[in-house]
Amino acid sequence: MLLVIVVATALLLATIIVHGFAVLLLYRIGMTPLMNAEGMSPLRRLHWSYFFVIGFVIAHLIEIMIWALAYWFTGELKDMEEATYFSAITFATIGYGDVTLEGRWRLASAMEGVNGILLFGWTTAFLFKVSAMLWFPRKPPGEAAGVDTD
Repeated sequence: MLLVIVVATALLLATIIVHGFAVLLLYRIGMTPLMNAEGMSPLRRLHWSYFFVIGFVIAHLIEIMIWALAYWFTGELKDMEEATYFSAITFATIGYGDVTLEGRWRLASAMEGVNGILLFGWTTAFLFKVSAMLWFPRKPPGEAAGVDTD
């Protein structure tokens, strides 16, 4: 059981690191447009929204594959297709139950579910902030509508 906890913790930390790099990369690429969103057309804002969403989908797919590789390498699941499917439904906390792990490795799948909840929450928080910056940019106090600065 200790080996499973150690391996699952390492996988959890690896996916957190992947997600952190995704956040940094997406923000670095999108920082200038986010800071200048006020002058953008709605279509351009939508394109930047797509950029962030697709970026996080890719990050989540990488994170799911990290867990899937572990299930496959340990021999818990027979092939990579089954391991990927199981990892995806576990990470997303869907848990259909048509594919399950045997014995001690079940604890790892529980940790993957917790991992998925945390990383989806992080993604949601980031996308919420990005959406606010893109769609509701703040004007400097002197430029607010109806405010006389004289």
